[in-house]
Amino acid sequence: MAVFSGMGLALFMALAVADPLDATIGLRELPPPPPGQFGTLGFEIRVPWLEGPLEMRFPETLHSSLGLHFIDHYRADMPPLSRLEPYPVWRRNSETGEVSYTAVTREGVEFSAAAIPGGDTVRMEFRVKNKTGKPMRNVASQMCLALNKAPALAKTLDLAPCYAWIDGTFTSLDTATPTPQQKGRKPWILLLTRGFAKHYRGSRDWPDGWWVVDQKADRNIIARITEDKKHVVAIAWDEADSQLMTNTMIPCLHAGPIRSVSIQPDEEAAWRGTIYLMKNNPELLLRQHETDTKNGFKTNN
Repeated sequence: MAVFSGMGLALFMALAVADPLDATIGLRELPPPPPGQFGTLGFEIRVPWLEGPLEMRFPETLHSSLGLHFIDHYRADMPPLSRLEPYPVWRRNSETGEVSYTAVTREGVEFSAAAIPGGDTVRMEFRVKNKTGKPMRNVASQMCLALNKAPALAKTLDLAPCYAWIDGTFTSLDTATPTPQQKGRKPWILLLTRGFAKHYRGSRDWPDGWWVVDQKADRNIIARITEDKKHVVAIAWDEADSQLMTNTMIPCLHAGPIRSVSIQPDEEAAWRGTIYLMKNNPELLLRQHETDTKNGFKTNN
């Protein structure tokens, strides 16, 4: 059964037929790594107006109170509990453009992901099912939208093309403080939403890495404008309060999800998000995000 079976797949299919723009977004799974090695578990996105693909790491990491269940790269200080062997095989729906997979770790964590293009968006759903026989607390993942293979979005060490809504205005993040010059570092910032900032008790500075800026975001969406300023790429997840991040050394965009949950044995949880691939029209992007927020990121309606 497709992961999107509970998300209005019939509606997505109807939209795919009705909207000629639907065919302009192409999704393709990333190839698996060589046996026994780490590698990206995700998909690439191609649109006609953008040279080169975007890559969605889906996920980058997955962890819970039981430990680290998945990581797509090697870190000596973050060894996973087990390795995905064999690597999951992606499925593709030729009618809707959906790509999806299901993976099961050795310790019994089943996670599945699906992405489907529709109009000028890519809808995503990520699910985790607990088959470990033990309660899983603090289940959370990290997702990363990498821009480095698309030249119009790939300029490094530059916050100017990155935007978020701050005090009601679509604002370039190069105005955020402290600035990279003040920190004496390469730009890698975290921007908290207003609601999340009220409860945030974490570090505000990672030595030689990211730092939390003073400003607060109105919305849980972060964007980057193409070099010719004609288009925008943005991402958001189904949670009002979040933290937005861009590491301009890659560059990449993060908007969560930061929501962690507890999952009892044989139960599951889901997170939903949207990637926006649009003309550079902040008002249009804002309206689409407001609609998605109202609908829980479930449909294009």
